[in-house]
Amino acid sequence: QINGQTLILTGPNGDITVMYTSATTFTKTSIASLADITRGTCILATGQKNAAGAVTATTVLISPKTSTGCAARNFGPSPGPGASPRPAFSPRPGATPRPNGQANATFVTGQVTAVTGPSVTVLTQTNGSQTVTVASAGTITQSATVLASALQNGQCVRANGSTDATGNVQATSITITPAGPSGTCTTGLGGGRRFPGSGGAAPGASSGA
Repeated sequence: QINGQTLILTGPNGDITVMYTSATTFTKTSIASLADITRGTCILATGQKNAAGAVTATTVLISPKTSTGCAARNFGPSPGPGASPRPAFSPRPGATPRPNGQANATFVTGQVTAVTGPSVTVLTQTNGSQTVTVASAGTITQSATVLASALQNGQCVRANGSTDATGNVQATSITITPAGPSGTCTTGLGGGRRFPGSGGAAPGASSGA
C-alpha cells in the first residue's frame, strides 16, 4: 500500500511500515543489456578473477556519472531491518575485495572508457584502467534517479534507514528493484520487500540494504 509518504511492504516475516520525507532519495533499477554499457557511464562489475588477473563479470550495475564522478558503490548482504546504511567506501590500492566470500571473487567500479564487444575498459579510482569481460550469461542492470511518484503497488523495494521506537523504518533512500526470475523480490546486492498485492518477497529478504 501507498498512503501518502507511508509504504506498507510485505516480506516473508510479515508487513513492515516504511516512511519517507522530501529528503529521501529514490532510485529505480531496471534490466539492461550489454548495449547499455557505454563510454562515460559508471559501472560496478562483480565476478571472478583468474590466475592471470583477468576479470569476468557475472553481474554489472550501470549508473549515470554524477558531479562527484563514479564513487565505489556498496555491495554484500543486507543487514537486518532498521540497520544504519553502510557508508560508501573505496577499496585500498592493491586490495582484492571479496564481495560474496568466494575464492577469487572481486569487483571493479569506475567510469567506462571503452567498450569492444563484451570487453569493457574501466577507469577506477584506485588501480587505474582495468578491463572486464562481461559473461554471456551475466546479469546487467541499470540504475537511475526517479521521483517518489515512480512508486507503484506490486513493485519490489529496498529501503535504507533507521527504525524508530514503534518499529517503523524512517527511509533515507529507497530503491525500486526488478523482481527475480520466479517473481520474488531479490537483487544481486541485497534483498527487498514487495508492496502487497503481487506476491511475497524472497526468503531472507530485508527492508534494509
